[in-house]
Amino acid sequence: MRANGVTGFPDPTPGNGLGFEISSGTTSSPAFHTAVARCQKLLPIAAPGGGAPASRQTITKLLRIARCMRAHGVHQFPDPYYTRPADITPGRYSVITDFDGAFLLFPRTMNLQAPAYRRALTACGAPPLGLPH
Repeated sequence: MRANGVTGFPDPTPGNGLGFEISSGTTSSPAFHTAVARCQKLLPIAAPGGGAPASRQTITKLLRIARCMRAHGVHQFPDPYYTRPADITPGRYSVITDFDGAFLLFPRTMNLQAPAYRRALTACGAPPLGLPH
């Protein structure tokens, strides 16, 4: 991304799969959209490193977490995908997280730093999805 003109693009957080936190100013720039198109081929189809797609058990766990998060007021919390979606709209997502082969696409409009988000994670017994750890 940086080699394609997106200055200040963050490195992935260790242990966070493909998790990136990107400012909305960055995702709305023309350079970002161009770089995403050029770099798309570098993203894995399934889990990073060519691993297997998510198991049914992982998807079931993440669906339970997603329902719980929404029940606790985090209405934009996404349902998981078995594999990385092929048609991710540039600029629509601020964080794309791989969790045990499943993918969660967090909308750019979702505040992952909000105290309510963190409280819901705790209430739902969820790992720090979308947060640096």
